[in-house]
Amino acid sequence: MDLKSGSVYWPETLREAPVYSSVKEDIECDVVIIGAGVSGACTAYELRNTGFDVVLVEKRTVAAGSSSANTGLLQFANDQLLHEAIRSFGKRPAVDHYWRCYDAIRYLQNDIVPSLPIDPDLVMRSSLFFASSEEDIGKIQTEYAALKEAGFDVDYVEREEMKKWVPFSRPAAIIAKGDAEVNPFKLTHGLVRAAAEEGVRVFEQTEVSLKKADEAGVVLRTETGHLLKAKKAIFAQGYETQETVKDPNAVVESSYAIITNPVEDLSFWKDGVMIWESNRPYYYARTTADRRIVIGGLDEPASEGSARDRKMPAKTEKLIGEAEAWFPSLKGKIRAEYSWSGSFAHTQDGQPIIGQYSHVPNSLFLLGYGGNGVVYSLFLSRLIARFLMGKRDAAFSFYSKERVYEPK
Repeated sequence: MDLKSGSVYWPETLREAPVYSSVKEDIECDVVIIGAGVSGACTAYELRNTGFDVVLVEKRTVAAGSSSANTGLLQFANDQLLHEAIRSFGKRPAVDHYWRCYDAIRYLQNDIVPSLPIDPDLVMRSSLFFASSEEDIGKIQTEYAALKEAGFDVDYVEREEMKKWVPFSRPAAIIAKGDAEVNPFKLTHGLVRAAAEEGVRVFEQTEVSLKKADEAGVVLRTETGHLLKAKKAIFAQGYETQETVKDPNAVVESSYAIITNPVEDLSFWKDGVMIWESNRPYYYARTTADRRIVIGGLDEPASEGSARDRKMPAKTEKLIGEAEAWFPSLKGKIRAEYSWSGSFAHTQDGQPIIGQYSHVPNSLFLLGYGGNGVVYSLFLSRLIARFLMGKRDAAFSFYSKERVYEPK
């Protein structure tokens, strides 16, 4: 699968990224993780000191797939709003899910980042979620009420108060505290390096295919003919996982983003609040450590790389136009120094999945699909690690295909 097209920014921020060798011999281990994007990196990090002999294998290089095209907004709010999730799953499951997302960001901030050998430029931020039109005021009000009742630190702001945060206004908005922005490329490399330093064997430039999975374990074959034998396999290939198991709950689309030239004065953008809106598909924006603007959106049905490439000029122009509409003082002063499109997946029911499939025994599939993929990977990888260690976690069953909710 062609995961992205165009020019991505994040690899430019880590020019001397760690390098790992390819597989050159047959290997046996307890757990093999397939995919060294953020999902595989989180899983390797969680399994690094569990006593398992762990191998992480990647067909490209670390973070070279969708993780290099991730825009790095970490939010506890989901594409499926809390009040929508309550309608779908009930109040307790939906609220528990939102709190898991919130706690995952705290875990990253307080536990993971201090342990990493590579600084991932994590910055705690608030998010501004605004009504795209007068018709969406009710949606914003309903969501605010749901978040407030669930105990989240949120404020409801109307048109004039919104102007204190950004130089444009809409009829209603929510300010949510407790989110963050991150450099996803640095984060993924930091997680993998931390895992490697504690015994996880990491291999790049090694494409594998599933040769056999049965009650004895899993066997993978590399393109060069070497075998990887493991008791358990974790498939963390992101959207490429659909090539191994086609889950009917998954929908793959194309999304677009740009990063501008550095902007010297961002004083009009209070506290660098992250921005998104009620429209579907929606625009979203954040800043970077070197004062660039990231803006993305324009999601649409998935198309192949060549088709995405042809659309990039028009999509880039639209994204620049939206940025200039939000920030009029930047009109004519910003340009897209980086622009890309990539594969993006979500689920029909709005929740990520820990997949288990009868035709691939002894295997788990980490499907952190949705606009909150990094956040999902942070807590799904912990659930998977606990599962492999024989520790029962009630949350595990909710993220299974069956969506069985067990109260805490």
